[in-house]
Parts: sequence; structure tokens; C-alpha cells
Amino acid sequence: MLYTIQNEFLSVSANNQGAELYSVICGDTELLWQGVPEWWTGRAPILFPVVGKLKGGSYLHDGIQYMLPQNHGFARRNKFTPVSNSEDAITFSLCDNKETRSVYPFEFELIVTYELSGRSLHTGFKVTNKSDVDMYFSIGGHPAFNCPIFQDETFEDYEIVFNENETAGTHIITEEGLVSDEMVPFFNNSNQIPLNHELFRKYQTLVFSNLKSTSVTLRSRKTGAGVTLDFTGFPYFGVWQPPGASFVCLEPWQGVDDSPVSAGNLRDKTGIVRLASKSEHTCGFTITPQISPLS
Repeated sequence: MLYTIQNEFLSVSANNQGAELYSVICGDTELLWQGVPEWWTGRAPILFPVVGKLKGGSYLHDGIQYMLPQNHGFARRNKFTPVSNSEDAITFSLCDNKETRSVYPFEFELIVTYELSGRSLHTGFKVTNKSDVDMYFSIGGHPAFNCPIFQDETFEDYEIVFNENETAGTHIITEEGLVSDEMVPFFNNSNQIPLNHELFRKYQTLVFSNLKSTSVTLRSRKTGAGVTLDFTGFPYFGVWQPPGASFVCLEPWQGVDDSPVSAGNLRDKTGIVRLASKSEHTCGFTITPQISPLS
């Protein structure tokens, strides 16, 4: 079921299936990819309790093997419960159940809140460990933005711009879709990525870690229109597109795919968040359209 929040600048819809954003409209302009099956049915899935892919589709915890073959965990495949809905905010909840405990042995609650504040949309996550033991998880976002935004533009008219110059590589992706600790050079005291489809044929996914930047903008070089995403507090950042599609994903992550040399222990997983018993973990990211007359 879809739920809508709005203010004078934005109209936003989210689905209780996966607590997934379904629409972000600024004025008359839809910014969010609308899930065309030919390319990708997702729009902005929530990644939990793992980000990316597990080696062999499984992990070990306390000597027990758990199968979790779906990339990015199970949150996006579960129905969330709407717990509050006002004109400018909606909150969804997912708690552990028999099915989740069969693949993830922790008692938890995941709260996802979408809240409008002026010209911005904030996505907030709150993870509560209801277990009597430490809990290990990763969490992240996967919003896909239309690119181009307007019909008289092309994908190649766009660029991705980080808010700081970077000297950083992108992690090597293996044929199995795992993320190596090895990197190849990418940024050399620069912050711009000119977009073209060959880029994603070459790299599959751009995976950056520990950037200086805290925000990134997808924008048209012709008009300056686009969208800015603030990802403060997320140590990993992914950029993905199926080559040839008319969207690009800007993905803030707390966690990353398994390494090809991973031994499979959940508590040792790269980027894993350790949450003490009865504790809470909060994080979030903010989307701000850069579209006239709002720019």
C-alpha cells in the first residue's frame, strides 16, 4: 500500500512493501526511477541486514551457518507496518519474525522514517537490538534517480559531483560480484564523474570507501538541474546502473559486499556494525532536488 507525504515543494510516496520510496516529485518533475522491469524493478530498496552479496550466499554466526542468498538482505522483501503518518512524515516498522529468525538469529526492530523539511527529504533509519546478545548488521540505501531527468537531455549530459576533491580508488568487483579490498585508481584530486554507459560496462559498480566527501550531486551539465544526496555517516558509497538504462543509483552504505577471501563469519564481515544488547543505532541520508524554481 502506498502512503503519500507532501509540502509546498515535494510530493513523496512510499510503499509498506519494503518501506521503499516509490515517487519523489518536485513541482511536476518525477526524480525517482519508476521500476521498469526491462531494466530493474527496484526504485529505492532498503538494504538490511546485509549490504550487497554474501560469499556463497551464507554466513557463520556462533558456529551455525545461515543461508541468505538474496543480495542486500531481506528487508526489501518484507511488509513493514506503518506506525505513524502525518502530512509531512511517515514511519514504518519491521520486527523480527519466524521467517527472519530462520536466516538472521537476532531480535530486532528496524524503523524507517521519511520526513520532509522544506526542500529536502530525509530518510532515517533506527535499528534496535532487542536481543540479549550483541547484534551484527549492515544497512544502506539504494535510491535510483531518473537520468536524464528531462526528455530533451541524454544520459551523457549528466555528471556526478562530490562536494570534496578526492584522491581515491574504486574497489575491484570480482566475477562473482564480491568486493575486493584491492582498488584501482579513480579520482586524482578531482570530484567529478562524467556519465556514459561505457563507465558501467567497465566497472559494474563504483564502490568507494572512506571518502572525504559527505554529499554528492547528480546534475545536468546543460541546465544544472539534478539532485543532491547528503550521506554523512556512511563510510561506503556505491554508484550503479545497468548499462543503457535511463537511471543511476546513488547508494550510501554502512557495510559492503563480502570480500572474495572472506571466511564468512558475520562478526568479522567488512564494514559490519556491532550493536550491543538493548541498544539503538541511528543513521540516515537526505535528498534535495536542484530544480528550478527551487534551485
